[in-house]
Amino acid sequence: MLGEIGRKRLMMRLPHLRDSIASASSDCMIELFCSYELAVNMRDALVLGGGRPDLADEYRQICLELEEEVEVVLCATALAVRRDGT
Repeated sequence: MLGEIGRKRLMMRLPHLRDSIASASSDCMIELFCSYELAVNMRDALVLGGGRPDLADEYRQICLELEEEVEVVLCATALAVRRDGT
């Protein structure tokens, strides 16, 4: 469940990878989806709570880094598939 919500969020944030995100099923990707959802939830709670702007900024950065990681993993996977011809 958590992973699927994270997947949907990433599909909105990275529309150019929407199809790849939708079809990703490896354990690595599911873990990234879950991590992203947890980070977004914490970021949003910190922003709404207003008590720790430094921590909210840290979670914003974590969200961006996870988005980049998803992009790198998906691109690497696509290149490997092309190279193998499968």
